[in-house]
This record gives sequence, structure tokens and C-alpha cells, in this order.
Amino acid sequence: MKFKNLLITDIMKLKSTPVLWLHLLVPMLGLMVFLSYYSVSPMDGFMKQKTYITVMCVAFPILIGVITAMVAEAEDQAGNYRNLLNVYPVKWSALMSKYLVLIVLGALSTVIAVIGFYLGMSQMITALPIGTYFALMGILFGRSLFLYAFHLFLSLRFSKSVSVGMGIFEALIVALFRTGMGDGRWPYFPCAWSIRFTWTTITHFYIPGSLLHW
Repeated sequence: MKFKNLLITDIMKLKSTPVLWLHLLVPMLGLMVFLSYYSVSPMDGFMKQKTYITVMCVAFPILIGVITAMVAEAEDQAGNYRNLLNVYPVKWSALMSKYLVLIVLGALSTVIAVIGFYLGMSQMITALPIGTYFALMGILFGRSLFLYAFHLFLSLRFSKSVSVGMGIFEALIVALFRTGMGDGRWPYFPCAWSIRFTWTTITHFYIPGSLLHW
């Protein structure tokens, strides 16, 4: 089967799941909640932007764990994994097809969440430069490349609960490693890369010459 046909097949499978809508509705809902709150909050503008990006860094592992679990469930319901194991002569192409669909959806979700927030915040305060937000978007998407691959493996090799449970654990690691507890340890935990790089990027552009302590 041609790789293009694999992509079309995987997209058709996902139409019967909430995966497509999760990638669209979750960032939109997050934008509505945060922008509505920030429109009346007396919080400092810098902290508003920093808090939003932090929440994204924490939430991504959980969402990716849930989404990849849904993908595995859809494959199970489509034929108890027989399509994945027996139909395709080249096994890696079937996995790569699912992975590409997920990262494209993840990229779309990241663009909505980050650029949408910039557009909203720029109407309230003097937001960080648009180039900073593009850098943040690249960091978040780059981290998701590993997370999608890792959680897709967990969902297919073990179970949905393992993927979701690992996502929750990774979210806790992100929240803890944004503090001094992560100093010297964060490079060994891919889930924590985004919180360190995004904070460094935000702080560097907001206060010229300053950097977070890695």
C-alpha cells in the first residue's frame, strides 16, 4: 500500500474518535479561559505570559498521553491491531503514517495556542515580540516530536493506561523541574526541556541579557 494511502486511512480512522477535535478545541478553550481571566486580572503582563506558557508545558504531556491512547484504541477497534501487524508489508511505514498525522495535528494545535494567545495579549498589553512567540512555538513543537513518538510506543506496546499514567508523571516532572529541583537534572528528562527553554527564552527577551539558571 502506498504511503499516501496509509495517511488517508489513518485520517479516516481518527474521524471516528475525538482526536481531531481535541487538537482544535482544547487550545481554543484554553485561549478563551486565559484571555478572559487576563482581561480582568491585575497580574503583571510578563507573569501572565509566563504563566500561560508554563501551563502549556505542563498540560502537553497529559494531552499527548490521552491522544495517543485514543489512536491505539482506534487501531484496536479497527481490527485488533491486525491491520497494523499483518496488512502492511513494511511495518515502519504504518507507524510512521500515524506519527506524521499526530505531529501535523500537534503543530496545528501549537500554532493555535501560541499565536492565538499572542494576538489576544497584544490587544491588552505590550506583549513580547512576535519573534519570541515563534521561538516558543518551535520549542513546544520540538518537544512534542519526542512525546508523540514515546507515547505512541507506550500505547501500542503496553496499554492506554500506561501512556496516560506516564503523561501525568511527566506533567509532575515539568512542574517540579521548573524550580531549583530541576537544576542539573532537567537535561535527562525530555519532558522538562520545554519548561527550561521557554522560560529562558521569555526571560531573555523581556529583560535583555538575563538568563535563567539552568
